Amino acid sequence: MHQAIQDLVKYYNDEELIPGAKLRLVSYDTRTDPSRYTLAYDWCKERGATIMLAMVTGSAQTIRPFAERDEIPVATPSYDEPAVEPPGWVFAFCAAFKPQVKTLLKWLNENHWDYKQGSPKLGHYDWEMPIALDTKDGIREYCQDHPDQFDYVGSFIAPMGSMSAAGEAGKLKDCDYVWGTMFGGAVIMKSFSDRGYHTQFIADSGSFGFYKFMVNRVGWETLDGYITTMTAPWFDEDNAAVAFIKEVISRYRPGKTPEDMDGAYHGSFLLMYSMFEVLRQAVEKVGAEDFDGQAFCDAAVKYSLQMEGFPQCYFTDTVRYLVHQCAIYRWSAEAQGLVKLTDWLPFGE
Repeated sequence: MHQAIQDLVKYYNDEELIPGAKLRLVSYDTRTDPSRYTLAYDWCKERGATIMLAMVTGSAQTIRPFAERDEIPVATPSYDEPAVEPPGWVFAFCAAFKPQVKTLLKWLNENHWDYKQGSPKLGHYDWEMPIALDTKDGIREYCQDHPDQFDYVGSFIAPMGSMSAAGEAGKLKDCDYVWGTMFGGAVIMKSFSDRGYHTQFIADSGSFGFYKFMVNRVGWETLDGYITTMTAPWFDEDNAAVAFIKEVISRYRPGKTPEDMDGAYHGSFLLMYSMFEVLRQAVEKVGAEDFDGQAFCDAAVKYSLQMEGFPQCYFTDTVRYLVHQCAIYRWSAEAQGLVKLTDWLPFGE
């Protein structure tokens, strides 16, 4: 994600897309340590940061009170409900997780499961982080609202960094569907594979950001058939969104392809591109000399993006997450990649 931001800064500066302004990226490595998030905020603020990029899940929530005090907008590619509710100075340039959960479960109910076998058993495993808790709530809410569609076995949330899920695998082994995203998904898949258990693994778009990690950790034999939502197109799709990524990579990273940069670059590039567009529109309206955090917020709540190959994106006065559609993809060992199963699906439909 950091590399995607670096390339976008270069692109906007080289193309002189923000009139009267040059972008400068100031970075502080938190080492994913929550105790360092406020240190990072202060360090960047002291160096003149007028927009904060909170790249690590949970970091936007931590720095929100300070950003609101200082009227510095926070952009994050990692959704965290307490950071954006109630609406304030944090803008999540991504999709919320609960809507993705409910969209995928609705699609499975209508298109995947044969109910002649009865209702499928559904379980969930993940590491303890905001994404997992949102997913847990989304699964529980959907199953409560549709008790005839799934038999919800439960969610098992392990401490961050847990690399074995033997006990949890034993509790979930009879499930027809097991929800497992990114790191936690790789761990539970590996535990199932090591013990000869079989299930249909499912997840949200978070796993795409860790595409290479998932492949390296569990292999295509285990990943084959994995069904996930996606909020960005796959690497080899023929559309304007993928073409734009390829253009920037070829310019700033010669010899590299989107696959070389992994899912985290690919997905966050398109999401954070909207952050740069909000910034451009704000500066165009008030001028570089008068730009401030309020100008960014005023532009953001009126922002929308329509790009071929990319889902519907917008903010409003009350909505602080950007992406409002997802598509369903299947991970394929034969294709050594992801295969699109649906068009973009509006959340809640």
